[in-house]
Amino acid sequence: METSIAGRVKNIQVSLSKPLIPLFEAISNSIDAIQESNESNGRIDVEIIRDENSLITGAESSTDRQLAEIKSFIIHDNGIGFNERNYHEFNIADTTYKADRGGKGVGRFTWLKAFKQVEIESHYFENCQHKRRYFEFKPTETGIERHDCNDEPGEKNETIIHLIDYEEAYRKRCPKRVEVIAAYIVEEFLDIFVGPSCPKMLLHDTFTGDNIDLDDFFKSVMLKSHQENIEIKGHSFDLIHVQLHSTHISEHRIYYCAKNRAVKPERLTGIPNLPSRLQTDDGEEFIYSVYVSSPLLDRVANVDRMGFDLPEENVPLLVNEISLSDIRTSVKDHSKQYLFHYIEPLKKKKRERIEKYTEGNGIMYRPIFKRLENAFDEIGIEASDAEIDLRLYQEYQKIQLELRKQGQHLLQAAFSDSSDYETFQERLLEHFAKISEMGQSDLARYVVQRKMVIEFLRKLLSQQKDGKYSLEDKIHTLICPRFTTSNELLFEGHNLWLIDERLAYYVFLASDKQIRTIPLLDENKSQRKPDIIIFDKAFAFTESQSAPFNAITIIEFKKPQRDDYDDKENPFNQVAEYVQIIKSGKAKYADGRAMPISPNIPVYSYIICDITPKLDWWAGMSGLQKSADGLGYFGYMSKFGIYVEVMSYEKVLADSDKRHTAFFDKLGISVKYEEDGSNS
Repeated sequence: METSIAGRVKNIQVSLSKPLIPLFEAISNSIDAIQESNESNGRIDVEIIRDENSLITGAESSTDRQLAEIKSFIIHDNGIGFNERNYHEFNIADTTYKADRGGKGVGRFTWLKAFKQVEIESHYFENCQHKRRYFEFKPTETGIERHDCNDEPGEKNETIIHLIDYEEAYRKRCPKRVEVIAAYIVEEFLDIFVGPSCPKMLLHDTFTGDNIDLDDFFKSVMLKSHQENIEIKGHSFDLIHVQLHSTHISEHRIYYCAKNRAVKPERLTGIPNLPSRLQTDDGEEFIYSVYVSSPLLDRVANVDRMGFDLPEENVPLLVNEISLSDIRTSVKDHSKQYLFHYIEPLKKKKRERIEKYTEGNGIMYRPIFKRLENAFDEIGIEASDAEIDLRLYQEYQKIQLELRKQGQHLLQAAFSDSSDYETFQERLLEHFAKISEMGQSDLARYVVQRKMVIEFLRKLLSQQKDGKYSLEDKIHTLICPRFTTSNELLFEGHNLWLIDERLAYYVFLASDKQIRTIPLLDENKSQRKPDIIIFDKAFAFTESQSAPFNAITIIEFKKPQRDDYDDKENPFNQVAEYVQIIKSGKAKYADGRAMPISPNIPVYSYIICDITPKLDWWAGMSGLQKSADGLGYFGYMSKFGIYVEVMSYEKVLADSDKRHTAFFDKLGISVKYEEDGSNS
């Protein structure tokens, strides 16, 4: 059976995200050759050949020259060389020659996947004679061209692999900086660098003049390593825990290795309190990696050495078979143990930070702090206050759900004949204790939310950078969303409590909607739009308790500090006009009947504005009296049957703060006020 090298190359997979795989395969072959020769002074030199034409004109410095694209690599080693045995095996497509070392016999085909051709020149000793072998490796049917082997004078072994002319797709993705390429090589062969028989490796950039001793580079980036052997389902695994000064890695990783090569890297997750950077006892930052190797992984690495032929998860019928999930779980457990010394202090600091948060902006979580501890491990070390709040709130909701389930179970147990009363009572008391804590947390959350609303209103009312004040629309939206009705609004979707706590309860509410769209009114054609209109059941007995509503409240907002009103914008006249339009129509009952609206229906109105000279004049002309604090007016417009209260924005803020002072003090978020009502 013959093999088409062109077809073999076409079928092999080399990910575009791993453009250095062919280089790694060449270096791996050089390492094997040195080990096979028993050379005590093994050496590998890697030359980077750049495309000078890809450099922009005028780039002369070494740093600028590193921007030139890489077109070729040349790898030198002083290993055993391409003797007759090695050359013969090179010509066998899927040779098992290196199977005992995890070799798959396909690595050289990755060269032709990413490069147009390869030139190989080898000087070696065989049968007491120094020889030179040369051939070209190309993606043709036979693969080998211009083969030549002759005796020659010489004393040293040297094999040169020249990977020529990067394919465009891989060339564009190849890292350019020589330090980054050095880091990738060290990362790929870390098992070799950590081991006792690492050959000397050097990286040369002929265009920039940079030279890097990779062993020195490895020592400079590695702070510390620790090796251990573990067993997973009867298989032996070696772990190397490494602390690295990384030049290009930005995350902690697990590397699953085969034949001393990193095959499958993946991000290390699932370790609580692991920050993006760890610190040694001396304060040096490092990235953590763990390298996992095993005879099992050597055997099951797939042919292109991009992964492993193992199931990702356990197969139910093959419980004794090992999976990648088994390996991952065990490795993470040992990583936790190794990192415990570095993570535990961070865990304590994070807890202190969460405690501090729950003493300030997160005060609502303080009553249930201990019950939230299950969530602490899921909060990142570098989490922001917003992220802490989100995770604690998720845990809070989880506890609420559990409490509801427990309550249902307790209720069922209460009616069960088999229920032990003493046990039931104990469980009931425990349940009530949890409910009490959650209630305190809910109240704290509610109070903090109100505090935030008050402060936001204070900000809206302050003078802006341009010297102007916010439009009343923004204040309207904060107190109650515009263009909506109570059919669309959640109970806690408004902040009408800023004006009056009693406004939180109503039959129907419309915000910035035309009167004709209100479903409680029958065939009213008016297109006028009160800012907010509320229909409610009155507290006192009225003429008809069965009416769809028997009290009306109208709220009007005016822009802060505005005093340029014309007579049409007189808010007292506006409210009176709204009332006349509504009273002149009919109310619609639930059964569809229409009935006249009583002329004596109670109507309340709040006008929210700043008390400017013009507003002061209009209030007086409407027969209103100034409030005791001097921040508003109140009275009854008898002609229209309207109870009116004019509240300045200052009064809205002051009254809101005063109503909540006791709660704010209790939570440590209080705002103190002077006798005149101004904040201090």
